Amino acid sequence: MRHANSEWVDKILYTALVVAFASVAKYVLGITLVLVATFIAVMLVFLLSLLVISQFSDKKFHKEYKLYLERMNGARFFCYNNRKSSIAFAQDIIVPALDPSVHVVFVEGSNVKNGPDSKYISKMLYGVKERKGFPYLLKIENCQVIDTSVNNQFYSIMIGSKPIGPLLDRINAFYNSTPLVSIA
Repeated sequence: MRHANSEWVDKILYTALVVAFASVAKYVLGITLVLVATFIAVMLVFLLSLLVISQFSDKKFHKEYKLYLERMNGARFFCYNNRKSSIAFAQDIIVPALDPSVHVVFVEGSNVKNGPDSKYISKMLYGVKERKGFPYLLKIENCQVIDTSVNNQFYSIMIGSKPIGPLLDRINAFYNSTPLVSIA
């Protein structure tokens, strides 16, 4: 009989232990779920805040960019990069032959080196319509950026040790040309 009572006691203790474990597990699981849900909610609020801030920053930048284009209307830019084979030719031969009013822009990798206006020039370069390679010529007319690449002629003259006159003529012709107006 003692043995039967012992089995009942064991069963009752086992059941009590399972119930206690289940109760604790329920609270631990509940707390975990609450913590996970709170974390997700906080992250969502954080991400939404970033999106709102980013949207306002983009609008602010576009407004500043438009003002920059208005302020720099008529400006001309010669943009070259840090390609080892051509940097000396651009710096020592082409840049000194350019009109002093041309803004010379050096691009190192993806970084535009032109002081506080770098972000605006970077946007202009990002918007180049035909990516044929550096150097790029840019000009601002009627608050619009007009661009062209002189890559082929630049490297043809540099590699072939040809006179730079035709390249300079093309550069000056681009800067002095009036934009084509499309009639729709």
